[in-house]
Amino acid sequence: MTWLIVLAGLILILGSDGADRDNALRHGLAFVLGSAVPRTSAELWVLLTGRFGGKRVLSVVVGSGRVAAAATVGGVLFELRRFPTALRIFWVIDSGRLVRLRLWLSAVLLTAGPAALAWWLWTSDQRFAAGGIALALVVRIVRGFGDPYCFGSQLLRLPFQPSSVVPASEAGFRATAALLQGRFSAAREAAPLMAPEDNPGVTRAKLALGDGHYAEAEERARAEQAAQHHPVLLVEVGLVLTSAIVGAGDSGGLPPTSALPRLMAAVQLFGGDPRMLELSVPALIDLARWEGRPDDAVALGLKQRGLHRSLIWRAESSCALAAALGAAGRIDEAREALARARKECPELARTALVERQLADWSAALPVEVR
Repeated sequence: MTWLIVLAGLILILGSDGADRDNALRHGLAFVLGSAVPRTSAELWVLLTGRFGGKRVLSVVVGSGRVAAAATVGGVLFELRRFPTALRIFWVIDSGRLVRLRLWLSAVLLTAGPAALAWWLWTSDQRFAAGGIALALVVRIVRGFGDPYCFGSQLLRLPFQPSSVVPASEAGFRATAALLQGRFSAAREAAPLMAPEDNPGVTRAKLALGDGHYAEAEERARAEQAAQHHPVLLVEVGLVLTSAIVGAGDSGGLPPTSALPRLMAAVQLFGGDPRMLELSVPALIDLARWEGRPDDAVALGLKQRGLHRSLIWRAESSCALAAALGAAGRIDEAREALARARKECPELARTALVERQLADWSAALPVEVR
C-alpha cells in the first residue's frame, strides 16, 4: 500500500509546474497525511478498546528501529523504539462471549470513523486529504479480506463465514504472550492446556529450542513447516528450524560437514528480499561465522541488534553476535553481547552454550607478554 500512496502523491506534485508547485506540495502532503488515518485510527482503537472489541493485546510498539526502552505492564509488552514513526499493536482474537459480534462491530466503527472524516473533509473542500483517507481505507479493506486479523475480513467476510475467525484459548494467549516476552517457564505451564487452534506445535518447537533440545526443535519445526499455511507462523517456524540447526552444530550434535549445508538449505526456505532477511534471521549471523567470515558475521549481528519484536529472537541474535565476536577474537565485546542476551531472555539455553564457546576461544588466544 505504501508505494501506491507515494506514487499518487508524486503524481500530484510532479503533475504541476510553476506557480502551482507550492499548492501541489501542500496537496501531496495532505494526501499522504490523510492516507495514514485508517491505520493510525485502527491501532489507537485496539489500544483503547482492547477486549471490548474482541481483541487481547500482546504488545505495543511505538516507533521503528532499535528498541530504546521496554517494559511489561499488566502482562503486555511495551516497547519504545528509536524513531517515533508509527504505533503498532499486536493482538490475538479473544475467546470471550459474543467475540464475533464484537469483532464485527469494531470493524464497522473502524470503517465508519475514517469514512465519515473523509466525507467531512471532502465537503469542506479538503479533497486531497479526503482522497488519501478513502484510498488507504479501500486498500486496507481489500488487502485484508483474506486475513481474519484485518478489519476488512472482519467487516465483509465474518458475517457470512463465522468460522473464518478462530479465537485463542486462555492457555494459547498466555503461552503466546510468555514466548513473546522470552519467559519459557510460563509458556511451558500453559502449553499442555492449549487448544488445537492455538497452534501448539509451534509453541512446543520454541520450547524445545529454548531448552537446548535442538534435535527435537528441528524435528518439530519441520513437521510444522509441512502443516502450516499462515505466512507469519511459517516465518516463526523457519526461525526455530534455523536456530535449532545452529545450536546442534555449535553443541556438537551435528558434525560441521552436515550442519553447514543443512543450515544453508534451511535459510533458502525463507525466500523474500535477502536484505530484509539479514535484519530478521539470527541464523544468518551464524552462517557467516560457519563459513569463515567472522567480520561479516559481526556486521550482520550489529545490524540486527535490538530489532526483533520477540525477546526470544532478540536473544538469539545477541547470542549469534557474541559468538561472531568471539570467533573474531573480540572476547570482551562478545561477553557484553552475551550479557545482553541473558537480560533479554534469561532462560534461553544457548547463552550457556555461547559462554562455553567464549571460554574456549579465550583460552586459545595468544598470551600477551610484557
